[in-house]
Amino acid sequence: GLLFDDAIRYYLSGFRLPGEAQKIDRIMEKFAERYTIQNPNVFPSADVAFILAFSVIMLQTDLHNPSIKEERKMTKEGFIRNNRGICDGGDLPEEFLNAIYDRIKANPFSLKEDDEA
Repeated sequence: GLLFDDAIRYYLSGFRLPGEAQKIDRIMEKFAERYTIQNPNVFPSADVAFILAFSVIMLQTDLHNPSIKEERKMTKEGFIRNNRGICDGGDLPEEFLNAIYDRIKANPFSLKEDDEA
């Protein structure tokens, strides 16, 4: 019943996300499978949830990594563009993606490794 990005936020609060892309991929794949089972009316398949979950992780990194200069950070339009066609060839509702972008921008994920630091 959680919003998609809130579910990711909750999921990632319990452990340290590894730095290796292949491991992140597998972790987010499992998240997407479980999210889709628990929220069957949000996405048509776990694949859609997985692609968006990975995109949300990339957005989080892009918006909140101090090494990325402000003028190079992903815009809302860029986030929407990056997610075109991910819903079995169609687009997710723009309002849905806008809301995710706004929440990630306003409230970065609090990752376990950040909390411990």
